[in-house]
Amino acid sequence: MRKLAVFFLLIAAPASAETITFPIAVPQECFELAQREGVPTMLSNRYQATRAKLKLYRLKDSDPLVHACRQAVERAKKSVAKHHD
Repeated sequence: MRKLAVFFLLIAAPASAETITFPIAVPQECFELAQREGVPTMLSNRYQATRAKLKLYRLKDSDPLVHACRQAVERAKKSVAKHHD
């Protein structure tokens, strides 16, 4: 669960954020989408994480997999923000 929270923190945080420990698994809601789009399901470094983030935000929300993944990311962002307040 900690790695999942760190993944979402990485998506929400700027590049100058705290040090992130890799590898990080993509969320379950994003697993099928990651496979389809050629994104690793286990992100090994900041480059891969940034690439995954950019890929997600370029895809159309009308795709059910994209929509579900984005919702999961937003829920996790809110959860991480609550824990940091």
